[in-house]
Amino acid sequence: MKTYYVSLHIKTPVGFLTYGSFELGTDRKKATTIFRELKGTDEISESSILHLDFTELEEGIPLPIQVLHCTIDEIAENVRIITREVFKELALKTE
Repeated sequence: MKTYYVSLHIKTPVGFLTYGSFELGTDRKKATTIFRELKGTDEISESSILHLDFTELEEGIPLPIQVLHCTIDEIAENVRIITREVFKELALKTE
């Protein structure tokens, strides 16, 4: 079974460090819809110190789908968006 994630990364002097991850579930369409709501750009620049990876995990193997480079304000907004969408999904499952 495939599972979809968004991972948060920050640039450090020794490379990028993963500092958070959100599981978006097993429905690719729903996960893609959430990721498309997120703020950021596909464009890499020298000032890109924060990025999000949208990843599909299949049988323990991560398969990258897309990367968004973000400002700190965009990261904050993206975490809010992801939390809202995960909350809505969980609320629907308990009904």
